Amino acid sequence: MLCGMTVLLCQFSPQPKGEGAAGVLAELPMVAGEFVGDKEEASERERELLPADTIIVKRAYHTPGRGQGGADLAHASLVIAGNDTRSIHRPEVCLDGQGWTITSAVVREVKMNSGAVLKVKDLSIQREVLMPDRTKLPLRAHYMYWFVGDDISTPSNLERQLISLKDSVLRNVNHRWAYPSVMARVTDNLSPQQSGERKRDDEETVKMILSLIRSLAPRIQKDLMNAP
Repeated sequence: MLCGMTVLLCQFSPQPKGEGAAGVLAELPMVAGEFVGDKEEASERERELLPADTIIVKRAYHTPGRGQGGADLAHASLVIAGNDTRSIHRPEVCLDGQGWTITSAVVREVKMNSGAVLKVKDLSIQREVLMPDRTKLPLRAHYMYWFVGDDISTPSNLERQLISLKDSVLRNVNHRWAYPSVMARVTDNLSPQQSGERKRDDEETVKMILSLIRSLAPRIQKDLMNAP
């Protein structure tokens, strides 16, 4: 009976709209708060793995004027799906393929200046790197991301899929999903000469990334631009 109802629902539900407008602008600002961003190109591997109509925008954000060993650095990217929904997936899959081990995952709230609250997923990740003296050193980092639809955002890939299903049936909306992300290294086990950045522990790194997201999100995410 349940299967029959499901078939009927799919048969008579309205067809999803064609490719919708993305819920984000297809750009990252050059200046975000105290950070200045330099353009980065998508890697050949990224271009190979993602569908051809995927939009990928990347910037390396740094804090200028702080001298050697006093700067912060974070890498931001924005992936926007085209017609092929394979563009949007769990970032955990790519991180694992790049040799990162996820040590913890939490959802964090970022309060915008408007009072709006954005939820993001924070992944603590780690892998070993080979130093010039041939010793191995654990490299730690935080990777934060969230998904943005037509008029909604979520830090959960499962919730994103459920929203897509519900809205395609009940609202005749085909979300053109995007996912912004920001990644920064934890540098407290590296010298400023090794990292080119100031020493930051986990808490300080999280605080720095959230500060950048607080500046970036209202500049790229349409529903936050219109927040009161």
